[in-house]
Amino acid sequence: MGKRIRNRKNADPGVIFMREIRYAAVNGKEIPVLISDENEALLAAKAAGRAIVGLWREDTQGNEWCAADTLIADVEDADEEFLGRIARRHLGLPWAICETERLKIREIAEGDYEEIVENHVDADLDTVEKVAGYTKHHYEVFEFGFWAVEEKKSGNLTGVVGFRIPQDDGIGDVDYYVLSLDDENILDDTLELGYHIFPEYRKKGYAKEACRAAIEYAEEEFGTVQFIVRIGKENIVSKKVAESLGFVRTE
Repeated sequence: MGKRIRNRKNADPGVIFMREIRYAAVNGKEIPVLISDENEALLAAKAAGRAIVGLWREDTQGNEWCAADTLIADVEDADEEFLGRIARRHLGLPWAICETERLKIREIAEGDYEEIVENHVDADLDTVEKVAGYTKHHYEVFEFGFWAVEEKKSGNLTGVVGFRIPQDDGIGDVDYYVLSLDDENILDDTLELGYHIFPEYRKKGYAKEACRAAIEYAEEEFGTVQFIVRIGKENIVSKKVAESLGFVRTE
């Protein structure tokens, strides 16, 4: 995938060679973030170890924007939340995704790796090295994925919830369930929901609580209006969770 562009469809050419430094508050510190449409300035700031954001220009294409991992259409898109996320990504810190009454949903952090492996969350995340690679590369490209589910009361990792792009990977012996929030506007924005609550935290309603929050987040942030889940035919508990969220079994 290419560089991310915020609201590109409404992009304004902007001011040529614009540079602006804004600050994001992260853990009590002010982190400078350079916003510019000048690639030389972005390259220099990146080489100096600073956080950067590219400002999209209609007359700029191709490799000139290789310095910026994130592009925006207008400096006004760089609000407090956006700058905070840019700074956290620059510092290698997990993003906070959303919260519920009892849970925090955030990106997976280094301290979660071993528990994720030990609890067999996903066949593709069966070593600490694979989990580390996933958190380093996947989030930057897609801005979503599997996220950590943390219990507010204890601060413990209780499982994961999140999304991936649906794939026909030949997994058999499963039932498909679909949730459509807007039947009139289903295009190619379907996401596959996944969830796994660790055994000691089950039967508390955490799966439903975390999934509902994740779905609401995806609808608001990405405009996703259709979700699917694939559930093993014998996994009755997981099917009940999906059905309680409004998913309907489909052929």
